[in-house]
Amino acid sequence: MTDADLGWIAFFVVCNVLGVEAFRAAMTLPFEKALLPGILTVPLVGLTAFGMTCVLSAWQEQERDE
Repeated sequence: MTDADLGWIAFFVVCNVLGVEAFRAAMTLPFEKALLPGILTVPLVGLTAFGMTCVLSAWQEQERDE
């Protein structure tokens, strides 16, 4: 596994944790305070999906090289 692969894994984990926390805040806070976390949830979910796509692509490439 290369450093770039580890970077994508770290990116995925960070985006996933932030997305979960933003979603939790959006669901548990009153509406006035939940607006920003609710808005931030959408791009964080997209970034998480992008990170997972890159991780899976790197793993598939590594399997082809073996």
